[in-house]
Amino acid sequence: MSDFLPEGIIVNILIRLPVKPLICCTCVSKSWYTLITSPEFISAHLNFAISGNEVTPLLLLRRCVKKIEHYDLYCDSVLFDRHFTFEFPFRSINPFFTIIGSCNGLLCLSDDRVFYMNTIIIWNPCVRKSVLLPKPNLVYNSYGSFMQSLGFGFDPVGNDYKIVRITYTDLDRCLPQVELYRLSMGLWEDISHLALKYIIYNRSRPAYINGATHWIARYLDGNDLILLFDMRHEVFREMLLPARLAKDDSQKSKELVIYRGSLALVLCDDSGVECCIWVMKEYGVVESWTKQFDVNLHDFGGGFMKHLWVRKDGEVLIVTKDGYLVSCDPSARVNYLDFPGCRSEEYLCSVHVNSYTKSVVFLERGPDFSDAVTFSKLPSLQSHDCGSDGNCGSHYRHSHEVNPSISQR
Repeated sequence: MSDFLPEGIIVNILIRLPVKPLICCTCVSKSWYTLITSPEFISAHLNFAISGNEVTPLLLLRRCVKKIEHYDLYCDSVLFDRHFTFEFPFRSINPFFTIIGSCNGLLCLSDDRVFYMNTIIIWNPCVRKSVLLPKPNLVYNSYGSFMQSLGFGFDPVGNDYKIVRITYTDLDRCLPQVELYRLSMGLWEDISHLALKYIIYNRSRPAYINGATHWIARYLDGNDLILLFDMRHEVFREMLLPARLAKDDSQKSKELVIYRGSLALVLCDDSGVECCIWVMKEYGVVESWTKQFDVNLHDFGGGFMKHLWVRKDGEVLIVTKDGYLVSCDPSARVNYLDFPGCRSEEYLCSVHVNSYTKSVVFLERGPDFSDAVTFSKLPSLQSHDCGSDGNCGSHYRHSHEVNPSISQR
């Protein structure tokens, strides 16, 4: 029947299909396979999915239960119902992977929670395909301090996915080493000449928006700012915080998220009881920072551990110390979500929420571009990546002797 339809109509139908049936359609004919796996179609399908997400966004929820990582998609709706469950095919030397970011259906994972394993993966769980990145140029050894920050994003002009890695080995006296990985080239390039004299807070969660990755960082004089890396032009830039928030306040944690398509700043006290959200209404315009709302849970009581995400309706997702997932609105009304929890430290630290868009990016990579290949190449505790004695602890464990002022915020 497709022989009697113009290609434009076929494309208009196919871009509306979910990922799973769309993959099945690649078996219909060679012409359909060529069409669906073309970069132009993949881009059109992604753009259609993004427009649909504006109505009911999807949230990726990761948690680790009994040393097994679970990745689930939930609808950011009143019911917060589960939409889909991904099969996680990788193993981690650490308790769980660090999720660097999500972009166009791709997840960037790094195995560096406790031990620096130099394992970085770009993964599309919808099509079950992934890339295991080569080892970076600068790797951790047992001598001196070491700290790294990663950012993941997309260059829309070059149609390329990129990872920037910022490595600090001497926080007080020298600039960091900066490396850039381009998926199209498949190797790391040293771009340390672009480094700026800022220090990204250890474990600062990156936020990707407007073609750039953003982190909370600080000047050497102690004031905080936003450091960003432009994926298209491959340069660092700075962005100021609201003036009243620029000074370092050890009682407040600062974290960047995306709220309704805008860059947002979440500030929380150490107890997790008080939380406020600032939104940059006009991207790049410092004067557009606006305090959106406060969440004060004093009347509700303690027991909160950390905030996870700001939902489309303004409610804040928080995980409690009992492992429950709750949604709090600005008036401090707390809604316990129908979600099983756990009190173990591993579980509580592993809970992570990010926005997500299902896509067929990587579908054009062919049948050999698979998770099975990646899994077989991952290091184990007995591999040479852990040293000749198989002891990761002496060579790869994070150094906690770095400047205490930049510890996890």
